[in-house]
Amino acid sequence: MPGARPVKIDDGRSFARVIAPGALLTGWSRVRANQGASGGDGVTVARFEQSVERRVADLSDALARGDYRPGPHRRVEIPKGSGGTRTLSIPCVVDRVAQTSAQLVLSPLIEPELEDDSYAYRPGRGVDDAVRRVAALRAEGFHWVLDADIEAFFDRVPHDGLLDRLAETMTEGPLTELIALWLSSAAPTGRGLPQGSPLSPLLANLYLDRVDERLSGRNVRLVRYADDFVVLAKTEAGAMAALEAARRALAELGLVLHPEKTRVLDFDRGLAFLGHLFVRGLVLKKGPAGDGPSSDEAILADLARRDHETERREVDESAKEEVRREAGLEAAFRVLHLRSPDRRLDVRNTAFSVQAAEGLGSDVRWREILAVPHQALDRIDLWPGTDLTLEARRHALSTDTLVALVGGSGRTEGWLAPSLAPRAERRLAQARLVLDPVRRLDLARRIVDGRIRNQRALLRRLNRNRSDVEVASAARALGVILRRLPEAGGLSELMGYEGQAGALYWPALARCAPGHTFHKRDRPASDPLNLILNFTAWLLERDVATAASRVDLDPGLGVLHQTRDRGDALVFDLMEEFRAPLAESVTLYVFNNRILSDRDFEWNEATGLRLGRRGGDALIRAYEAAAERVIRHPGSGRRGAWRTMMVEQAYALAAHVEGRRVYHPLVMDY
Repeated sequence: MPGARPVKIDDGRSFARVIAPGALLTGWSRVRANQGASGGDGVTVARFEQSVERRVADLSDALARGDYRPGPHRRVEIPKGSGGTRTLSIPCVVDRVAQTSAQLVLSPLIEPELEDDSYAYRPGRGVDDAVRRVAALRAEGFHWVLDADIEAFFDRVPHDGLLDRLAETMTEGPLTELIALWLSSAAPTGRGLPQGSPLSPLLANLYLDRVDERLSGRNVRLVRYADDFVVLAKTEAGAMAALEAARRALAELGLVLHPEKTRVLDFDRGLAFLGHLFVRGLVLKKGPAGDGPSSDEAILADLARRDHETERREVDESAKEEVRREAGLEAAFRVLHLRSPDRRLDVRNTAFSVQAAEGLGSDVRWREILAVPHQALDRIDLWPGTDLTLEARRHALSTDTLVALVGGSGRTEGWLAPSLAPRAERRLAQARLVLDPVRRLDLARRIVDGRIRNQRALLRRLNRNRSDVEVASAARALGVILRRLPEAGGLSELMGYEGQAGALYWPALARCAPGHTFHKRDRPASDPLNLILNFTAWLLERDVATAASRVDLDPGLGVLHQTRDRGDALVFDLMEEFRAPLAESVTLYVFNNRILSDRDFEWNEATGLRLGRRGGDALIRAYEAAAERVIRHPGSGRRGAWRTMMVEQAYALAAHVEGRRVYHPLVMDY
């Protein structure tokens, strides 16, 4: 259909169709069927599939919010049969899903606009159809041929010209902006279509459509397959005129013909086109070409096989996740603790590189001792004396890997976070709830109820074999307080009930750790038991903060804990139900099983009571083992590690904030 489109494609309506979860899942099914290689982020099709529903939902949300950003491309040099190489640029799997969805939506809308003379990447057309068309035209008397080659077409398509052409077809809006983002991400120079993007074939056909219109006239006929085309004429003069017309048409698009690969000939001399040789009245199929679609598929299949082999070698984390998947479990988030003072974090390829210092002063050298793919990490804890390079910081930001800066006592001193802007609508919903006294009190009461119930459950479990009368009495008294919580008329009264519960709980908990002096809860700690309680609480705090970040809850807007500048009130709210069954349970475990001894504690006038390095390492190992322990959610019945439950509760809290369902704390029954 020559010329401008009479009615343009509605960009906004098309964008809504592209980002719909159903359309993205259809795009995913196409990507999965192709089983291509990973992109620059190293995420393979198989790994993407492990959490495909969450990934697609997150992709849909990110596209709708406008904070989606494409990942890095994987560049692969492919040798050409004619000499030299060409670059295959492979987008990340998540980006291929979005681009495939866009291609599926746009292709039937753009298809009627394209000329009948192009045969590549179009429904119901292919190489055989183009070959038959050339043979038919030869039989009709078109004996002269312009055999044309566009020089480095996919590398040289100008983005501005392509977007101008797209503007002739579509209204302006978020979808054209998204396409522009994909183009600039793949080729920051402003030129080039990535050979590997599902959308590139459609954009290539659209861009060359104006050439198709110019080159097929009364005395000549065009047959184009992607950037490879021939123009057939009945006379040599007609073919020469077509050559000049092709030069002018391509020049207007910022493209040129290859001077050494473009020629005018007749069929007696033989024409090689699309793997076929046309000689006089014969059409002969040539042997496999050195480049082209078939060799691309073989190379991509080989890359996919290498990716698979690499994944199999990453046995430490992937094996754990495989066991979880087979058991029907959702993977929890994973944490790397960097604690030794002579360690730093750098980047090698797409993996974080843990390095150890060798030598002194200006002669220091860094030796890699561990490489961890960023896909195997959700958070990195940097303890005193460790460091990370600028490249590692950038890699953490680009891969949404949280980095926590941790003090010697285990306290979180700061965060390197990938985003400064959580979901605006969810933030507003949190703010509305916090400012509504009735809704705020209701949610705060639920949080306190969960905290006290889990305190009582832990005391009962610890006292199961002790039968300590005072511990049993404290557990019963906690039950009385639970029955009185509905009477709380405000936050101050509710906090009073929580304080009463704490006055009963802490002495009873201390009785379950015989031989250790404990008078009250201290921050900073004045005794070993308080010190460990503080340490495990900070470990829990970072885990809950990581879970909250997964669902874009604003960490500063709390209901039970007071909202204040630079405070994580919501994180402390969500921690309440996990303190007893995880942090405080681990504390009692390490004491009662003699995992820590007196020599693990240090005292000096400047810093007070501190936990030594050996003791800190042992405590972290105990906490990590507990956090990875599989439990069954008492509400949903789902099985998973404690960290998985933190994420599930964060989602439940977000749903409560937005009015979609009622929040219920995770309450353990021992």
